Amino acid sequence: MRDKFWTSIIWIILVWISFIWGEKNYSLLEQNLPDTSYGPEWVGWTILATEYIAGPIFASQYWWKHGFAKNPFKNINEQENYVEDKIWHFWNGENITDLHYWTLKKYFGRDDPWLAMGMTFATLTGVELFDASDKEGKWGLSLWDGLSNVGGILFWYAKYKSPREIPIDVRIGIRRWDRAYLLLERATRFRQDFHSDEPNPAECCPSYHYDNYSIFKTEVIIRPYSYFYFGGAASLPVDENDCGVPGNLFGITVGFDFIRYFAKKYPTRFSPFLNTFGKYCSASIAYTYWFE
Repeated sequence: MRDKFWTSIIWIILVWISFIWGEKNYSLLEQNLPDTSYGPEWVGWTILATEYIAGPIFASQYWWKHGFAKNPFKNINEQENYVEDKIWHFWNGENITDLHYWTLKKYFGRDDPWLAMGMTFATLTGVELFDASDKEGKWGLSLWDGLSNVGGILFWYAKYKSPREIPIDVRIGIRRWDRAYLLLERATRFRQDFHSDEPNPAECCPSYHYDNYSIFKTEVIIRPYSYFYFGGAASLPVDENDCGVPGNLFGITVGFDFIRYFAKKYPTRFSPFLNTFGKYCSASIAYTYWFE
């Protein structure tokens, strides 16, 4: 969940820049011209500074607020042993590499997949090492998290190198829409909760960490006909109080990806953003059966 929140900050920046540059991309699309320009570099440096400077400063005030006092390589353990968490890490590996590659190419004119992959590996491995060095010792160094991160990076590279589109996507989405409002409520209490070691009396569940996982879902889908898809889904189960608890909840899903269909069928200045959003986020006409 830590890297999910941090990734969301970067994702917001990506969305903002996508809209700023949408007009330019649309004009090139209309004229059927390649985009050989790049920049401005200050935008690229802003993205990287957010990730490598602001990100660690922010995290040190919340997730690692008690400082570091452990050797991470002597604190190897698995605290989140459920499939949804590993798919989140895989998803991070893929989409952050995509963001790095896009930033390098768009704002620095560098078509360098290996640098993009190395930057992602450094970022996600750094998070794991800081987790395991935390003085509280509540996270530990997860080998499965690291392997999932690398898996997502390699999956991105396979898509990059493939001469044909690989019709497989790993996506995140909302499973429990009736409780999605809690994500916003908890976000407003984020600073208070992380700076306090006591449970927040406004919190309805013993662990909003697990409950957030149960509100979200992850998907691994195959698209045999471009926009129609099927696949598997994973989330966390809930207890008798409707609160998320550790464990595995699996499902099967089928659907129609109308966002990418719309982006392709009716191209506009926002089509690149919509296509990317549909690639990584589940916002489709779909049905998922959960094996409760």
